[in-house]
Amino acid sequence: MKLGFLTAPFPQTPLMEVARWAKESDFEVLEIACWPISTGPTRRYAGTAHIDVANLTKSQATELVGQIHGMGLTISGLGFYPNPLHPDPAHREAVIGHLKHVITAAEKMDVPLVNTFMGGDKDRNQDQNWEEALKVWPDIVKFAQDHGRRITLENCPMIFSYDEWPGGNNIATTPRMWRRILEQWGGTIRAT
Repeated sequence: MKLGFLTAPFPQTPLMEVARWAKESDFEVLEIACWPISTGPTRRYAGTAHIDVANLTKSQATELVGQIHGMGLTISGLGFYPNPLHPDPAHREAVIGHLKHVITAAEKMDVPLVNTFMGGDKDRNQDQNWEEALKVWPDIVKFAQDHGRRITLENCPMIFSYDEWPGGNNIATTPRMWRRILEQWGGTIRAT
């Protein structure tokens, strides 16, 4: 086991400074936050963009990985935790589009894992959300497979206020739902 962390808590600190601090603090692994590049509050509890995945070239990816490995650190995965099952179609489309950028960046960087959420609509029950996941996720899973990446899902209900209770905004939280997910896509999707 190696000790590491997600770089999201350092939104104003350049990635190489985070990496230097990680090494000086005896961490061994980084999960790099890859939200879209933007200004202002773009997400309720995150939004750190340590890599501009939408514009990352292969040479930039190689240089970045070389710098991090040169510090004696490993990249465990690229992280982007949005809601691919968001009820607003335009929001959902933007989320999935960016998630695909993260997947292609992971391929360019030879990072095997992309870490994310399954998502969910807080106004739907688990079964209704699962039916929606069966429509939305096959395309994401195929995209990851086509790029030789695996997806790991965080087991967090995303409940931050009373209006999000009891369903939350992520269905990958119960043994029943995890069995469904792993039976459907277990070759590509894993739990974090």
